[in-house]
Amino acid sequence: MRVMPCLRFVAWILLAATAVLSHAAEEPPATREFEIKNDRAYLGGQRIDLWGLRCGNALHSEVITERHIRNLDNMTAHGINCLGVYIQGSNAGWPDADAALNGFTRDGRLKPVVAARLERLIREADARGMVVMVGLFTHRKDQEFYDDGAIQQAIEQAARFLTERRLKNVFVDLVHEFSHPERMDKQLFREPGGAEKKAKLTAWFKAVAPDIEVGVCPDANSGTADAYPGMDVRIIQKDMPLPASGFVVNVETLRQDVYQYDGVFNQTHLDAIFADCRRYHEAPHAAMLFHAAFIQGITNHSGSAPHPEMGGYGSSIHDRGVRFYYEWVRDHVGRWEYPRHVPVQATTAK
Repeated sequence: MRVMPCLRFVAWILLAATAVLSHAAEEPPATREFEIKNDRAYLGGQRIDLWGLRCGNALHSEVITERHIRNLDNMTAHGINCLGVYIQGSNAGWPDADAALNGFTRDGRLKPVVAARLERLIREADARGMVVMVGLFTHRKDQEFYDDGAIQQAIEQAARFLTERRLKNVFVDLVHEFSHPERMDKQLFREPGGAEKKAKLTAWFKAVAPDIEVGVCPDANSGTADAYPGMDVRIIQKDMPLPASGFVVNVETLRQDVYQYDGVFNQTHLDAIFADCRRYHEAPHAAMLFHAAFIQGITNHSGSAPHPEMGGYGSSIHDRGVRFYYEWVRDHVGRWEYPRHVPVQATTAK
């Protein structure tokens, strides 16, 4: 008479074990973890150097995200191991600067289709030992939030998504071009009181995702500081001076081509770009995301932007591209084979 209760107990144990195993099977695998230690970048516990591309509109559509993923192997072959993407898309260039995607609803919910694209891109990057900078807000779309409560919800949703999906090979630019004097509308993203506001935004994110490194990018000409209490990454842009302390990332080097003539560069442009490359190459505590209209704009004069592909050397409209940057990194830094750059014989070094 005691056999049936014992059998029921065993059956219950088996069912519980099955449920636990099933839940474990459903849990997404963790990517390598990006960290900052002593002003240096680490990925998966290994110290690394970052060389990147600003791909602000990589999440704009399924086609564009797919094009970025298909070019990741070419990026790593040339030493590029970091991409910067934005949930609220960046400057879309010509013919409509405001055409970029907004991945948040007006009340601050993360749109599922955008989250899915972001996760796919992050995981494909992780498979190659790459890091992804995830930007949340830009001055092109900040006005579309209802209020500060919607902004807080957006921060918390993004942080929860990255944490629950175990996407760790990332760092975050909470607000791009904080206090932009012309186009940043929300007072929470503007001076005065910038240090306190940035700290508040960071605290909202860290309350949900304490292990993900974050920072806020100032507008280069606004006078707002590039450091504030609670930041992990010291984010700068354009031609801002390179700070001597902190782990510094220039997430938007000064663009040399124009959206109406994207992917075309003269010698003065190239000299400025290579000067940036040398400056960051000589600063082990700093990294740069190369910015070009050819890479970021939507449509542009070329009619086929944004271009995750390197294209040509940029000598004319018949040779549009940024191949020179890819080759500079390859020749001076090396191809990327996690966890290190492997030197290659220089061919077109400048």
